[in-house]
Amino acid sequence: MRKLLSVMMAIAFCGICDAQSTSASYDKAKFAPAMKWACPEIKKYQSLLSSLQNEDYKIYANNVMEKIELVTFKESPSDKFQVTQAILNIENPLFETDNLLSHISTWIKSKYKDWGKNIKLVKEEGSLVSSASINIANHSRFMHLNKVYITPSLIIQQTGKDKLLITFMNLTYKNSEYIGSDNKPTTYAAKVSEVYPFSSKGGYKITYAKAYVGTYQYFWNFIADLCNDLNANFTKDPKMISKLHYEYSKDSLRAKYGEPTKVIADQTTSPDINKELHFYENAQKLVFMGKTIDFQDIISCEIADDPQYIPGRSTTLGAGLCIFGFGLGGAETVRTPDKTIHNYVVNVKIDNMGTPLIRIGTGQNEYKATEIASTFEYILRHQHGNKATGTQRSKVLTKKTKR
Repeated sequence: MRKLLSVMMAIAFCGICDAQSTSASYDKAKFAPAMKWACPEIKKYQSLLSSLQNEDYKIYANNVMEKIELVTFKESPSDKFQVTQAILNIENPLFETDNLLSHISTWIKSKYKDWGKNIKLVKEEGSLVSSASINIANHSRFMHLNKVYITPSLIIQQTGKDKLLITFMNLTYKNSEYIGSDNKPTTYAAKVSEVYPFSSKGGYKITYAKAYVGTYQYFWNFIADLCNDLNANFTKDPKMISKLHYEYSKDSLRAKYGEPTKVIADQTTSPDINKELHFYENAQKLVFMGKTIDFQDIISCEIADDPQYIPGRSTTLGAGLCIFGFGLGGAETVRTPDKTIHNYVVNVKIDNMGTPLIRIGTGQNEYKATEIASTFEYILRHQHGNKATGTQRSKVLTKKTKR
C-alpha cells in the first residue's frame, strides 16, 4: 500500500508546489460570485462505459480494455494499474485549500464510509489521501459465490488556484470464494495484470470481468458524486468568510478604540467576534455581542451557578431466579454515583435602558467565569467617577443556587 501511494504521489503531475490558499478581503469574499465545479470527463467516460456494455461480461471487459488501457509507471515497471484521473475545473475560485479538503473529508466520511476510515490530510502538500477495501463485484455460479474486493488508493489535491486533481489507482483483486453454505471463503489474491485476459480457470473469467468493469464504474461514480456535492455545498467557503469577517471586525474595533487591553474568548470554538469580550481601557469601552458599553455604565457583576443535580442509578446485573419473592444466585446491583453539573453565568448590570443586563454563560468552566468577573471588578474599582466622589460601587458576588 505504501508503494502504491508513493507511485500516486509521483503521477500527480500538476505540481504540488502550486497548491496554495487564496487571500482575499472580507468584502471581496462576501460579494464574490458563487464557485462552479465542472468536469467534462465525467460524462465522457460514464457514457463510454455505458456504450461498451455487452451481456457477455468477458466481451464487455475486453471492450473497456481496448478503450482504457492499464497503466505502467517507471517507478514500478513490473506492475500494471487501473488508473482513473479527473480534473475538476473551478470557476470563480475563492477558498482556502485546508477548508476545501476538510469539506471533502467530511463528505467522504458521510457518503463513502469505507474511505473515511483511512483519510489523511497532508496540509503541507495541499492533498488528501486515503485507501479502502471495496466489494466491487459478485458472481454466482452453481453452488459457488465469488466476491471480488479491490484495495485502491485515492489522492485528491489542489493544483494551482482553479483545479482539483482526483486520482484513483488499483493494482490487485482479492477474490473470496464461498462454496455452499460455508461462511469461511477461500481467498485468492492476484494483480490485475495477472488475471487479464482473465484467469485460465474458466469459472473466474466472468468474475474478474465484472470486477474490471465495475472498478472503472465505481471510480467515475465517486468523482461525479463529489462534483455534485461541491456544486451544491461548496460554492462559497464559509470558514474563510467567517475568518475574514473576524479579522475585519477586529481591525474596525482597533481603528475606533485602539489596541484592546484584554480579550476574553472561548478557546473551544472558532473565532467569533460576537462571542468575545473586548476591553479597551484607554477608551473606557467594552464591546460584546455587537454592543459597545461605557465602563462608567457598569453597575455590578455577579457570578451565578445554577447546577443540575443528577442522582445515581441502581442497576441489577444478572436476573438470577426468583420464586415467591426469594432470589437465588446471579444477581448483582451496581450503583452509579450522584453527579452535579455546574452551569456558571456572569450577570452584569448596566446603567442603560437599551442594554440593562448582559449574561455571559461559561457552562462548567468556573475559571473562565472568575476571570470575567475579576475583569469587571477591576473596572468597578477604577471608574473615574468613584475616585472623584468616593461613591461605593457594587461588589462582585458569587451566587450559587442550591438544589
